[in-house]
Amino acid sequence: MRRLMRRRSTRSLKAARQLLAIWRQFEAHAIVGDRVRLSLTARLVNKSSHEAIIIGAEAALRGILRVEPKGRIEIGRFCYIGDGAILSAARSLRIGEATLVAHGAQIFDNDTHPVDPLEREAHFKKMLGYRPGRALTIGNAPVSIGRRCWIGMNSIVMKGVSIGDNSIVAPGSVVIKDVPADVLVAGNPAAVTKQLPTR
Repeated sequence: MRRLMRRRSTRSLKAARQLLAIWRQFEAHAIVGDRVRLSLTARLVNKSSHEAIIIGAEAALRGILRVEPKGRIEIGRFCYIGDGAILSAARSLRIGEATLVAHGAQIFDNDTHPVDPLEREAHFKKMLGYRPGRALTIGNAPVSIGRRCWIGMNSIVMKGVSIGDNSIVAPGSVVIKDVPADVLVAGNPAAVTKQLPTR
């Protein structure tokens, strides 16, 4: 079935081969549900175990998933991760069923670099292949996004945030604190601008 879907979703033999390589990467490094759709832009970086990334059935991925050694990403059924979207987990990032993450959105459960300037320098040198002379501390806190949410284009969701079911993050917003269910948030920092009908 997956082979058939790969063939139908591409227009050239070269693209079909690229998509096959992407599928192999995901199947080797993640638990992939039935009828998941991957595009040529989907990418996966998993520095943890195979079980650290779970992608629910019928999800469609066009963005980048990145898991650090102790991180975990769980994407619910019928989710959409758009082009250029980045999901980065050093601890835990969960997205509920039927949630849409639009193009260019970024969701990070971590700071990506240490706050301390000397540690930040050491961290970058480590990325270049040098051995750090000290233990490095990168802040992280779980992110949880509920069901049927919509994370708008080019928005950012930062570490430690919880977003309630059915809520919408407007395009370009920066979410640094919890969002209740059934609201629209917008701005930098994002704030509630509208109550949505409850379902």
